[in-house]
Amino acid sequence: MYHASSIRPRYQPVVPLMNSPNDEAIGLRPIDFSTSEVPVADRFDAWRDVHSAAFDIFPSQDNRNFRARHRTWDLGSMAFQTIETDSLRFASLAEQSKRDPLDHWVVSLFVTGRCTIEGSRVLLENVSGIPQLTSLVDPFHGQVTAGKAHLLYVPRDTCRDAAHLLDAASLTLLQDGMGGIFADYMLSLESRMSQLQPGDLAELVAATRALLLAAIAPSPDRLEEAGALINHALLERARQCVQDNLQNPALDVNFILRGLGVSRSRLYRLFEASGGIMHYIQKRRLLAAHKVLADPLSGRRIFEVAEDFCFNDAAEFSRAFRREFAYSPSDVRAHRPHLAADRVQSSPHAKDLTDLLKRMQS
Repeated sequence: MYHASSIRPRYQPVVPLMNSPNDEAIGLRPIDFSTSEVPVADRFDAWRDVHSAAFDIFPSQDNRNFRARHRTWDLGSMAFQTIETDSLRFASLAEQSKRDPLDHWVVSLFVTGRCTIEGSRVLLENVSGIPQLTSLVDPFHGQVTAGKAHLLYVPRDTCRDAAHLLDAASLTLLQDGMGGIFADYMLSLESRMSQLQPGDLAELVAATRALLLAAIAPSPDRLEEAGALINHALLERARQCVQDNLQNPALDVNFILRGLGVSRSRLYRLFEASGGIMHYIQKRRLLAAHKVLADPLSGRRIFEVAEDFCFNDAAEFSRAFRREFAYSPSDVRAHRPHLAADRVQSSPHAKDLTDLLKRMQS
């Protein structure tokens, strides 16, 4: 039986300095907290306190040097969180019966590590790559191994018209076809957050909601609503496959088809707006090569950069480069720009995780 933890002073995350008024915001900045910010003896208690609005957390072993970090993005009517943590045990506030739980659903996707969760007559063994839906008002407890996970917090007000569907799916794994699509979507969110502007959030929440409902209760209407979003998720998977294999000579249409498991015609349709899949591959290789050539710290010669990105010879590379950029690789090498580091703007909505989760319920 778990015991409620004592209440300790809340540890506030270190908030980076705001940009000056003349700086232009280019994306969202997360609420960021790491146990490395507090003394070793207080690390587990700090982590427990940070998440006390959603869960009770307990040590699963000797946690004297407990290591954990979360990055949480305020999406207005949802919250997206990435967690890296050592092993621990957890329980819902409803399980503890000590205070009112938040009325949110949580979709958890483990990138690494495992989760075991037990509720009323339900025992789930979750592994990486399969989304799991849990309602915070349900009694449950479980444990996780050391690893990394993405969590999506969905307030009841965001899906009130479909609340019966989410409630019925609580403490289940979304492992059918659309569940896999939603897993890919969640994996892509982390890398996209820094590119979002506040004006993008309403559209992002609507897209996330449509995909989640299609994953929980597929129907012709929901699948039609999510159709464009499914294609977007597939396109993102294909783009990531290309990006991860720019220096792989085997990268071609068949390589991507094997990775995505879609038909050739569907892959071609996905890349129609980009001039075709092979044109997209070459463009991404040229952009990557441009970045290397423009890097003042790179000592690679032009023909070596061409070979790195799978061009047969330097002349072919130079011709393709000039067609794409209207100047030559040697022009880039001769005029390497000094690029300023990207700046990130803070979200003004919440000061910490507890504030964010409670605000979404109000």
